[in-house]
Amino acid sequence: MALNGTSGPKGQRSVSKQQLAWHISLRSTVIGLMSGAILGSLFGFFPLSLLLILIGIIGASLGVGLGLINGLLLSAITCLFFYPLRSVGLYHLIAKVIGALIAGGGAAVFGPWYFSSQAITPNSAVTIGFGSVIASIIAGWAGGLAGQNIAQWYEQKNVAAQHKSIARQTSSGANSLQKLKRYLGDILSSQKAGWISIAIFSLFSFFLRNRVLRFLVCGDLVTDVYFCLPSPRLYTSVIEGFKVALPITFLITLIVVLLQRLYTRRI
Repeated sequence: MALNGTSGPKGQRSVSKQQLAWHISLRSTVIGLMSGAILGSLFGFFPLSLLLILIGIIGASLGVGLGLINGLLLSAITCLFFYPLRSVGLYHLIAKVIGALIAGGGAAVFGPWYFSSQAITPNSAVTIGFGSVIASIIAGWAGGLAGQNIAQWYEQKNVAAQHKSIARQTSSGANSLQKLKRYLGDILSSQKAGWISIAIFSLFSFFLRNRVLRFLVCGDLVTDVYFCLPSPRLYTSVIEGFKVALPITFLITLIVVLLQRLYTRRI
């Protein structure tokens, strides 16, 4: 198995396709349930316990549905193209991208769809629209971490399958085994840091989300946001919010990926 690259030597089959599909689907659903409940509660943090619990339940329900969809799709791709696992780096990338797109896209659609049938004022329309943009970023971030978790689990299964053969080799083989363990340990550490970061971001987004997007859309905090939008409506505020949020999110993601690659090459 290559650490940074893309392919492993043999890609031993440590689990059957049925077991693999079941574990990926179950793991994705459970992560969706837990992250949806926790991040939803933090995102909707308010000094009213009933409202916090309600938003947590909505987040958990949405997380379960999106997690199941992500698990089914990823398990199908894994069994068709990555069984046995040979392209480690490519699989990590695909798992994270699929998780981010499904979770982020689902959250982006859910808010406007749910509130579009409700009676809302222009002020609440802008608030909900901007909130949906931040919620989709949080969900996409969580989906990417979930995909990374699943990819790491599958990779660990392959490492375990190769453990005996590597241990029987020379000292260079033992060094390779240590590199594999250190590599997976670094992934686990980055995941912990990622979940902590997204939890903090979710908590503070309640206080900052509208102010930040108002500043990005209008250029300052003084101008009334209504004058910056073509119309103060729900879908208009969502579109305008994504126009400024997506390029920034893409740029930050690109910088993080490049830094991770530079760090990995030094190992």
